[in-house]
Amino acid sequence: MKLNQKGITLVELIAALALVSLIAGIGWTALSIGMKHSALENNKTRLQQEANIIITALSNAHRQNDSYILRYDANNQLEIQVCPDAATCNTSTAPFMRVSSSNHNFTGTKLKDAKFDGNSDGPVLIEPKKTHANFSLQLDGKVTVNTTFTRIITD
Repeated sequence: MKLNQKGITLVELIAALALVSLIAGIGWTALSIGMKHSALENNKTRLQQEANIIITALSNAHRQNDSYILRYDANNQLEIQVCPDAATCNTSTAPFMRVSSSNHNFTGTKLKDAKFDGNSDGPVLIEPKKTHANFSLQLDGKVTVNTTFTRIITD
């Protein structure tokens, strides 16, 4: 009598399932690590782009105005007020405008010698015709941009 040995044994089936499970587990782990890394990098890139927009807005204000004030609003968001001259800056009818449309944590941001930490002494007056302004932007504690706003000093 001849035995027909078609098919697989239970041991072979369990070994194949274990091997497929091991490969799937390794693949899933690699995929999830890649997705987490991608999300972190996307967030950092978004913050860097937002920091560049803020720096560009402040640089334009520095180059186009004779004076401006930077301060925190009640929600600790960076605001700017542009003025025709330093004498009218605090009493100017020009409103303060937020520098960024997104809410960020600006703790650690420095302009000249003033450190914006949410508890700063008050607004900082900048007169571009009289001085350059060193600026260190800290955005959400993850992105730092150091720059100097310059303009031809005439006074």
